[in-house]
Amino acid sequence: MKQLLTLILIVSAQYTFADTPGKAKMHPCKVTLQNLEKFTNYTFYYTRQYAGDSVFTLKESSIIIPPSGGAPDQIRFWGTNTVTKQNTDTITVDNYYAPDYVFIINKIENDSIYYTKKELSNANEILSEGNTDSITNKELITDAKKAKQNHYIKIGGFIALGVVALGGIIWFLRRRKKQTV
Repeated sequence: MKQLLTLILIVSAQYTFADTPGKAKMHPCKVTLQNLEKFTNYTFYYTRQYAGDSVFTLKESSIIIPPSGGAPDQIRFWGTNTVTKQNTDTITVDNYYAPDYVFIINKIENDSIYYTKKELSNANEILSEGNTDSITNKELITDAKKAKQNHYIKIGGFIALGVVALGGIIWFLRRRKKQTV
């Protein structure tokens, strides 16, 4: 019972402090769906959590989940068979400091979408992409490498700035010590 109470307190604390000041800026997340053109007997749709009850027809293979200052936005996408009018299962993606995603749709069987999910670096998260040969849109890979490069350049700049500041402090203290002697 004590462990359950502790777990409830921890989970509620996360939600309580979700919108506190000082939280890192959230950036957009790009979700790309690959191989949709292979499924000509399906129409694909999506909804956004903060777009009300609106259902959008998926016309492009990429969806941008915008950042938010509070709770993260979410998209849900699915397909409808144009012949049987049967819906597939729904795939949900949240943008809570999320990387970019590529969903490679392998097959649709009955009401299930079988896919492979790949994660790519962006301004929210820097990660090791691993094998990206299965991603056909090479621009996504280029963008991920650029985001990773910008991240490391920023870290290098902070390190250089820190070294310069430390050198300035040492120089100032030595100069001051010589003046007092």
